[in-house]
Amino acid sequence: MKSRLCTCLLLLSSFLVLLDFVACNKANRSETNAEKPTDPLVDSPINGNVLLNAPNQCPNGPDYGDSIIYLQPVNGQYTVSPVNNKGIAGTYLSWPEGLSLNKKTGVINVSKSETGVRYLVGFVKDGTRDTCVRQLILGGITYMDSVYIIGNNDTLARPVFNANPLTAPVCDGSDDTDYPGNNGNGNNKCSFDDDVPGSKANDQKLRVRTKNGYINLKKSLADGLFGPNVKNGDSKTIKILYSLNDNSKKAQQQISVKVVYFDKATNIPFDLQNEVEFKREDMLGYHIVNGKPRPPLLIIAGLAR
Repeated sequence: MKSRLCTCLLLLSSFLVLLDFVACNKANRSETNAEKPTDPLVDSPINGNVLLNAPNQCPNGPDYGDSIIYLQPVNGQYTVSPVNNKGIAGTYLSWPEGLSLNKKTGVINVSKSETGVRYLVGFVKDGTRDTCVRQLILGGITYMDSVYIIGNNDTLARPVFNANPLTAPVCDGSDDTDYPGNNGNGNNKCSFDDDVPGSKANDQKLRVRTKNGYINLKKSLADGLFGPNVKNGDSKTIKILYSLNDNSKKAQQQISVKVVYFDKATNIPFDLQNEVEFKREDMLGYHIVNGKPRPPLLIIAGLAR
């Protein structure tokens, strides 16, 4: 399949990722118009040109008015619509999974989407073979997929804001007394793990600091995150509620993290090590995190070897 490329240096690497998927064989899946994460590999009508969008060359690239969209504290669902393509029939698609996108209208249900993630959103105008693609970030936090070696004093998982590892945090500093059991309850800037008692991440022994969202993995392990008899491969997926005093205006958001234990880094399966490495490379390169960015993987290894 031949592809034409509109010059867009900031998105060049993401284009290559998307194009790799397009080149694969498509699987069979029935299509619906319901809002759900779409997969360009499966749901896209792409069989022509993929155009990473310079607006004057590919004007149908979905434009939501800004490069970062923030969840808002509204009654009901918060949605955003493309400001372009009015009255133009076609199909919308996105990658990776996690974006609640109506593929006929382009409406994004931000309330039902994974926030803190970088996406590609594309549009194929009816009667054409061109897919115009733009990058879009849903503001919020994530955690970088990583292996944390406790024996090397690598113990803290730090939140990443707006899918950019260099973005300065909007939160205040904190320390190891900042947990709900010590009356930690966040502050006016940020509040983490503010679920109801009994449903907090800290109630499950995941030690999330309430003012800055740091996760103390060493303390979590010592306090019994995996119970008294932890063994290689034990894992837990835990939800963290949070709110930020940024452009999201303290709208309540959530993220789930998957924590996995191994006694030594050398005992981590090769495919799991690769998954973490590739996702880290994507994040650090400001690319979409390939495939399934959620939940982020936080792997605890007691020793390096």
